[in-house]
Amino acid sequence: MKLTQLLIFVTVVSLFAGCATVTPNELINARSAYQHASAGPAAKLAPAELHKAHEALVVAEQSLKQDGNSYKTRDLAYVAQRKSELAEALGAMATDKASKAKADADFQQKQTEMVKQGKQDLSDSEKQTADALAELEQGKQDLSDSEKRTADALAELAKLASVKEEERGLVVTLSGSVLFRSAESTLLPSAQVKLDQVANALLAVRERNLIVAGHTDSHGSDSYNQSLSQRRAEAVRDYLVQRGYPGDRIQARGMGESSPIADNASPEGRANNRRVEIIIERESQTSNP
Repeated sequence: MKLTQLLIFVTVVSLFAGCATVTPNELINARSAYQHASAGPAAKLAPAELHKAHEALVVAEQSLKQDGNSYKTRDLAYVAQRKSELAEALGAMATDKASKAKADADFQQKQTEMVKQGKQDLSDSEKQTADALAELEQGKQDLSDSEKRTADALAELAKLASVKEEERGLVVTLSGSVLFRSAESTLLPSAQVKLDQVANALLAVRERNLIVAGHTDSHGSDSYNQSLSQRRAEAVRDYLVQRGYPGDRIQARGMGESSPIADNASPEGRANNRRVEIIIERESQTSNP
């Protein structure tokens, strides 16, 4: 895509997204980085890396349109910015080395060093992106793989349970009937299979603080429901820790019957109220323990 066409595309997407939500600074920086890289030698000397940067920017723009100013959008925007900066650096490097006899060998070495440094930079700034973190710590996968794994992890959570972004964070809701027998707090064997899948996805955001909140319907006394919900929350928390999530990053809270999401007057409503929520706190709410 020519630079002029790309700028028109980005501008139209930006205007459309701006009607729905505030554009995060990370995305503004990503757009600027791509425009700067496209105007330099990277357009001719590092077209593959510039194309990757363009694809990453398109994904971030789509995320803004679909998910608004979410932590996913900000993470994707930062990846796009880093790819544009990498493309620009590689273009400048190729220009400097073009007249030298060992240009090809030197360029390949520098490219490897830049990619490695890019991975380390992403590890420091994208601790909330599970797949990117796993890729960067292992040092075996490139940035595009890390971005794809992050998106896959979020999609996997949505397949396993109800997922909703709220002011308190990303809320994953599991039905209590799937996890426990009536009036019990011991996980069902089938629930362990479900929680294994949830844990695998949650490990992608292992740098985030989690709150496991247990809820009950209105049957029974307040004190009984409070105790039951606390025991159930602790059972889910302990299982996630057993599956590898850092224990100092998870809190268990019994909410009793205090936060219904449906009318307790009907069986269906009571079933919806008997639930366990896993709240993934936002980056701004997360502090080093």
